Amino acid sequence: MTRPGVDDSVHGVSADIAVIGDGPAGSALAAALHRLGVDVVLIGPDQPWSATYTTWADDIEDLELLRGVDPWAHRFDDIAVRFGRRRQIGRAYGVIDNEVLRTHLRSGVRHVVGTVEDLDDIDAFSVDATGWPSRFADADARPTHVAWQTAFGVVLDGPPVGPLGEPTMMDFSDPGLSIDGRVAVPTFAYSLPVRGGWLVEETVLTADPAVDPDALRPVLAARLGMTVDELLDAAVATEVVRLPMGAPPPPTDDPGPIRFGAAAGMIHPATGYSVGSALRSAGIVAEEIRTQLERSAELGYGGVLDTDAIKTAVWSNSARRTRQLHDYGHDVLLGLDRSGVQRFFETFFGLPVEAWSPYMRIDTPPGRLAGIMAKMFAQAPMRLRARLVAGDPRRFLRLLRP
Repeated sequence: MTRPGVDDSVHGVSADIAVIGDGPAGSALAAALHRLGVDVVLIGPDQPWSATYTTWADDIEDLELLRGVDPWAHRFDDIAVRFGRRRQIGRAYGVIDNEVLRTHLRSGVRHVVGTVEDLDDIDAFSVDATGWPSRFADADARPTHVAWQTAFGVVLDGPPVGPLGEPTMMDFSDPGLSIDGRVAVPTFAYSLPVRGGWLVEETVLTADPAVDPDALRPVLAARLGMTVDELLDAAVATEVVRLPMGAPPPPTDDPGPIRFGAAAGMIHPATGYSVGSALRSAGIVAEEIRTQLERSAELGYGGVLDTDAIKTAVWSNSARRTRQLHDYGHDVLLGLDRSGVQRFFETFFGLPVEAWSPYMRIDTPPGRLAGIMAKMFAQAPMRLRARLVAGDPRRFLRLLRP
């Protein structure tokens, strides 16, 4: 039986704009369009959002899109990191309540449950928010190779004994166990309360080739002083993470449809964050789509939109330069071993919060981001500095130029 307000077929769906993909990014864009009065339909399989989504509180709490809703399952005024010693980093952080956010974003939005196989099945201008890799991207625009962030986690009844019993974003202490003999691959623990218990994950920030999440089970068990069987027996639920790191934005001459969210490479290449970026960008992209719809109507273009203008709203020239800087940071992280990663983040989080926090956003102006990277270089110990230039000082300096 079809739920009220939700159709059961995509064929012949008609609207001004169809957002294909009903995850957080697609739902955010559909919500922003709906609030602007655009005739929009959200299309997707209506699967639960089962991943744990987190973000910095100050990145989203003032958004018009989230007015009138408390999006947090848990919110912390502070959160810890550990690189040899434990440090509170002094910035509010939160776990998103998936069901609350999903319900809020979809309120009033027409939602069609189904899978789009061909854009021609829909009588609407389409935006691809199907995730990465994009289902509808032109074959020549699809990246053939990326690095991966992977993780394996368990939800326990309550917080574990010891330091991980407090909200912790990164604990790089050595668990005393390598991953399939790959001793150079650094991992860290991530620990915080979620709905239904307490999540503890063992994470590889980025690796190429990817580390199989299952290979992280014994590492997490060792960190918690358990065997793998004991760990799984204690788990209320498990979580497996695979995020493409460095999946690029669409090329400027991309002939395919408008893309948004992970489909458009909007995953931060040095952290893996994406939901906050989508929530912040949704209003900007929605405004440009409405502008183009109005312009098309005024000029009698019959719904033909300036796709280049909309694609620029997704990825401006400024944002693309910022992305180059973030890609450089990702390349540096790929080349660091455990001790190098520890030194990197200890130096990074040793900067004042207002100095490092803009690095965590994909929409930070490139000049400001370059300033953060230069400050990071100046504060880094000599051994780390050599790695920060990634073997090519000229490339590093070119990227830092305004």
